[in-house]
Parts: sequence; C-alpha cells; structure tokens
Amino acid sequence: MEPTRQTPVTPSVEEDDVPFIRQEEFDEIRSRAKKTPAVISMTQEFVVQLQRGQNEAAVPTPGEKLPARAVYNAFGQLLYLTGTQTEYAFIRLVRAARRGSTLALRAAAALLRFVCGPLWALLTGIWDDVTAPIRYLIVGVDHMRKTAGAEAPAESGGRASRRSSLRAYRKMLFGALSYLLPVGALLIFGFTVREMLNANFSLGVSYNDSVFFIENEGVWDTAEKMVQERVMASEGSSVEWNSHPDFELRIVDPAARTGASELADRIISVSSDQIIQAVGVRVNGELVSIVEDGRAVQQLLDETIAGYDDGTHERVEYVHSIDQVPGIYFTNSVQDTTMALQSLVYGGVLSVRVIDLIEYDEALAYTTEEQESDQYFLGTRRTTQRGQDGVQHVVAEQTSVDGSVVSVVPVQTTVTVEMRPEIITVGTREPPYSITTAEGGTVVGSGSMTFPVPGLTQVTTRFGGHRGIDLCAPGGSPILAADSGVVVEAGWHGSWGNYILIDHGNGYTTRYAHCSDLLVGAGAAVGRGQMIATVGSTGYSTGNHCHFEVAVNGALTDPAPYIGV
Repeated sequence: MEPTRQTPVTPSVEEDDVPFIRQEEFDEIRSRAKKTPAVISMTQEFVVQLQRGQNEAAVPTPGEKLPARAVYNAFGQLLYLTGTQTEYAFIRLVRAARRGSTLALRAAAALLRFVCGPLWALLTGIWDDVTAPIRYLIVGVDHMRKTAGAEAPAESGGRASRRSSLRAYRKMLFGALSYLLPVGALLIFGFTVREMLNANFSLGVSYNDSVFFIENEGVWDTAEKMVQERVMASEGSSVEWNSHPDFELRIVDPAARTGASELADRIISVSSDQIIQAVGVRVNGELVSIVEDGRAVQQLLDETIAGYDDGTHERVEYVHSIDQVPGIYFTNSVQDTTMALQSLVYGGVLSVRVIDLIEYDEALAYTTEEQESDQYFLGTRRTTQRGQDGVQHVVAEQTSVDGSVVSVVPVQTTVTVEMRPEIITVGTREPPYSITTAEGGTVVGSGSMTFPVPGLTQVTTRFGGHRGIDLCAPGGSPILAADSGVVVEAGWHGSWGNYILIDHGNGYTTRYAHCSDLLVGAGAAVGRGQMIATVGSTGYSTGNHCHFEVAVNGALTDPAPYIGV
C-alpha cells in the first residue's frame, strides 16, 4: 500500500504578519530556487551569517521564504564590517610607519656613533697630549710652592728651601720651557703676519725716470689702455705706443696712490719721446695732417672763406667738413706746419660753397583732362577747352662751388597766374550706323582726327563765311585722311575741282577739295593718316591749297578744333 502524499498546509497569515515580499514574488523566487538551489542556499547562508543579536529573529527557519528585513539587515551589517576593517587597516598602517621612523632614527644614531666616536676619541687624545705638559707644570709649580712653604721656618731658610725646590724640579722647568718656547715663537709669528697683512703696501712704478704709486698692477694696465685709446694716429699708421715700466712693492700711505685716469695723464706728460699734445686736421672725418700748433691752419681756413663772403650771400661754407681735433698724437707723426698748409691748399679740400636766394617767374604747363559725354558718338575726341599755361613766382636756393652754379633748388613757390587745363571730350554714344566697304566689312572712325596736310605753310581762310578752312602747301604735297572711313565721293566739281568725301561712320564726314591728283576712288576704305590725294589748285582756286571741311550729322562745323589749328 503506497504511502499517502500529503499536501503541505499553508499556515494562515494574519494581517499583522504580512511579509515584506508578496506571494507572487515569493513563488517566483521559489521557482528560481528549484532551478539553482546551490545559489539560493549560498545567498541565504551569507545573509544568516550577517545577522547578529536581535536581527536573528528575522532569519527564516529552513524551508521558509527569505524576508526583505533579513536582506536589509545583512546589507547594514556588510557596511558596518567594511568600515570597521578599513579603520583597523589605517590604524595598522600608522603604527607601522611610526615603528619604521623609530627604527630609522636609531639606525642614524648608531651610524653617527660609529663614525664620530673614533674622531671624538682622536680629538680628546690630542687635547690631552697638548695640555698634559701644562697640567703637569701647574701641578709641579703648586707642589713646589707647598713644599717650599712647609720647609721654610725662617726667611733665610725659606730662600734655601726655594733653591732646593728649584733644583728638585729643574728637569720639569726645562721641559716646560722647551714646550713654551715654540708656542711663543708661533704667537710672535702670527702677530708679525697680522701686522704685515694690515700694512699699507703699494706698487711702485718707475717709468721714464718718474715714480708712481698704485694699488696694484691692474691700475697700470687700465691707465695704459686709456693712453692707447687717447692716442690718435693717421689711417694706416703702424706706430704704436709701448711702455716698459719697472714695478716694486713698497709700504706707503694710501693717500699717495694714483688712480687710473690721473696716472694716464701723468704717463702722457712724461712720454714726450713717443707721444705729444698736438692738433689733427680731419677732412670728412679722415685725419689728413697733424701739426703741433693749429693756429696757422685756422688762419688759412678763415682767409680762404673770407674771399667768398662779402656779406651778400645767404650762406658761405666749405664743401668738405674740415675740423681741428686737439689730442694725443705720436711724436713722429707731427708734420711741419708749412707742409701741412700746402697739402690743404693743393689737395683740393678748400672748395667753398656759396648759397644764394634767387627769385624768378616760370611757366606752369597746362594739363590735359578727359571727360566723357554722350552728346558725341563713341570714339569721338573733341577739344572743348583750350589749355593755357599759368605763371608761378619761385624763390630758390642757388648753390655755387668755387664760383660755378651747380644746383638751383626751389624753396617756395607762389602761383600768380592760374593754369587752365585743356579739356578733351570723349564721345560715349553708340553710332547709329557704320560704313560698309566694297569688301563687305564695316569701318567706323575713331573720332580723333590727324592733321590732313603735313606740308602746311599757312592757313589763309578760316571757318565762318566759308564752308571750311583753307590749308596752303606746295603743289603735290600729300593730303592725308583725317580719320578712318569709307570714300563715298571721289571726282570732279566745278567749284571744288578734284575732291574726296569720306564718311567716318560715326556721324562725321570730311571733304578734301582743289586736289591735283586723287589716289583713291569711291567705295575704298581708308585708314587714319593714309595718303588719299595731293595738293593742287583745281576748280575755283587762286593757288595751291586744300579746302578741308568737317560735317557732324550733316551740319558743317569749324574744322580747326578737330585738327588742332
């Protein structure tokens, strides 16, 4: 008979005993525990081990569910244990550091005793050896005094006792004396050295039968360098100042010593065999001559410039910079004064510059300005205002060298007559048409006309009561096209004789009449300045000339402004 399987009865739960975990959550945990019983068992064991004291009541009995209160208690115990262990580890670290520092101090003290102990013993032994005779002498003297006092009942007997005491301790006294004598000698030597060191020693310098006292040899070197710097020599000179002093150590008062600057002056004063006070003549900074006395040179300079300065000039001066520089020079470099003056006169260094202020009027050339206008066709250039030169008053510096003018430099200008600029108007309007050539191309004039008769001799008739302008020239002289265009007429006219009419394609036409020969025909394209005919006297004419007309959009106008007449 099989045993009856009993279903466990779930105990009733009162309202106050409601667990922290709901029934559904507990069932899920139990289902997971069936799958991984080892993990759940280990977790419950860990939680149970963390319970302590009253918290053990929160631990379930085997087989019961794990309340949330047990988990909370376990987490708190974990934090507590972590803090306790951390604090204990820190305390142990501090104790270990303290023990380490104590050990290090003890090791240092032992090392110090090991190193300094023998040294201290050596020093104390030396001290004992040095002071032993003194201590022995002191004890002996004291003992001798006491013995002499005890054996002296009377005065005469006292003296005898002292003599016997001296004989008894004679060896000790001689030993003390042999010890004290070297000490005394050492003291005397130290005293002597100290006095010698405190003595005012100076260096005596003998140079050219003169004696100077200086602090040390460096003072002489400095003074010698100062003398070298003050000695002036001409460029390329190989002469050098050399001193050969004798030095000797002496005890003198520091007030008798000579400084470097004063020593340099005294050296120069006793070195006349090598260097001397003289005057150097420099031209543009270059030393050209050396004289002993510069008064003759200055007299020459004054007389030379006085020959040009009559009081009417703005400034009179030498072209070259001439200076006299007093200083120290080598004796063998000094020149004879007469030879030095001749070298200045014939050396070309006494050129004199004279500056005068002059005044004059000069013309101000007019300028040319261009302005655009849509009243004229593109390419047209017309002079709408003739230029006129102005006048300005000039104050200038005129420079002459030895009587010849070399430059005139204006320093002030004043305009007295204003300049009038020449204004050229440039057309910007597109031409309404162009001239088609016989080859099918188009030609448009530039609007700028060249002079049509280069061989002009005179202008006889001008525009105004006359259709154009008459330009006289020898017969057969070339006639040029004033501008590019196309010949629209070329033939004979009763009044004009042989003539040519050119359309420039920009509203301008030009006519050339009374020609002797025509070199182009109707329909030909011509360029600006191209020869188209020769001067003659055909038609109604009384002499060789070219009748020249200009028409703008069919209206005749004065040709003179276009060709610059």
